[in-house]
Amino acid sequence: MTKGLVSIIVAAYNAGNLLPRCLDSLISQTYRKLEIIVINDASTDNTQEVIDAYRARDSRIIALDMPVNSGAPAARNEGMKHTSGEFMTMVDADDEIAADTIELCINDFQENPDLDFVTFDLYLVDSVTNRKTAFRTNPLVPNVMTGEQACYWSILYDFAPNGMSRSPLEQNMPALAEYGQHSDETVTHLILLNARYVKLGKGRYYYYQMPSSVTHKTSIRRLEILDSRLLLRKQLEERKVADKILLRLEKRRWKEFISMCYFYWKNRKSLTPEEQCQAIRKLRDTYDTFSYKRLPIGTVLKPRFMMLTTFSMFYLQLKTVFTLKLIHLCP
Repeated sequence: MTKGLVSIIVAAYNAGNLLPRCLDSLISQTYRKLEIIVINDASTDNTQEVIDAYRARDSRIIALDMPVNSGAPAARNEGMKHTSGEFMTMVDADDEIAADTIELCINDFQENPDLDFVTFDLYLVDSVTNRKTAFRTNPLVPNVMTGEQACYWSILYDFAPNGMSRSPLEQNMPALAEYGQHSDETVTHLILLNARYVKLGKGRYYYYQMPSSVTHKTSIRRLEILDSRLLLRKQLEERKVADKILLRLEKRRWKEFISMCYFYWKNRKSLTPEEQCQAIRKLRDTYDTFSYKRLPIGTVLKPRFMMLTTFSMFYLQLKTVFTLKLIHLCP
């Protein structure tokens, strides 16, 4: 591990058009002691040519190749194996950070040696209009908090939990690939839990909301979030976290479950019969993981849905609510 070095991991798949924006923002950082590890996840476009061109311009760029397309989580796992920095962060290939973002994080780490994680100041960017909207942080969230406090507040995203950490914190986490496409945000909760102290940082991260991303497509892969959150619950239970954290997670799981039910109901006709069966099976299996004890009345969506004996009965209730438009959710 090289003291003061920051390892930045970028997983790229068919990102030839957008990767330059990301890499430009990284090589222009005011903090210069960086290694930028770019993993080409078996792209079929000009991603490799872009990586080669930037590597020729900046010796801090390290290029890696995945033999077959394996998804961003697996690519990031591979990238982590090659890091040598004292600090680590990840930037998506279609995102960018402000020029002083890394420097601001490093300043926080230097001012407080007990910090293990510094968050980014997140901005959501409309990829069509380029409109930037600051992520709203709950004013009740402390500026500096313990790892347990950070995990608690992050579960319901009272603050944006992406940022920069001391490298061992990331490297001691479960393999990202186990958590599917939602691995980064899910594992981050565990990273925060293991931190000594976490600080809300000022370095700006620009997250571009792309219509072509998995989370915006009509695909049953959207339902992967259900498995991801269940795995997170298992990890938190194994770490014997406070009940208030688990109850908070169940609140989020319930909301996401309802949203995925709505997603399926809204888009079921565009799915194949096999996909419909897979989706219903996933929803049914997830429903069976909830219990009344973990879902007090005040935590479920309004109008409140009653938990019924079987998923079939419960889904019939949901269909009625959706059909009558008694609740609006994003499909």
